[in-house]
Amino acid sequence: MAAKLHLAGHLKALIGGRDAVDVESGLTVRESLAVLGIAPDTIALVVVNEEQQTKDYVLKDGDVVRVIAVIGGG
Repeated sequence: MAAKLHLAGHLKALIGGRDAVDVESGLTVRESLAVLGIAPDTIALVVVNEEQQTKDYVLKDGDVVRVIAVIGGG
């Protein structure tokens, strides 16, 4: 099995415009992002199964993960 990683906003472009991608369970969110070529430092918020988690959360089969990028402006 795998976990489902949902990306918002401009992050979708990094995975071919898709809303979500399956990622390997047993990896941390940080490791999964790196595998996808996404710099973990660009992520501000990680929510797993509707609960806020850190990027060091170890993914389990069936987890639904949502990540939101750091937003800048000025």
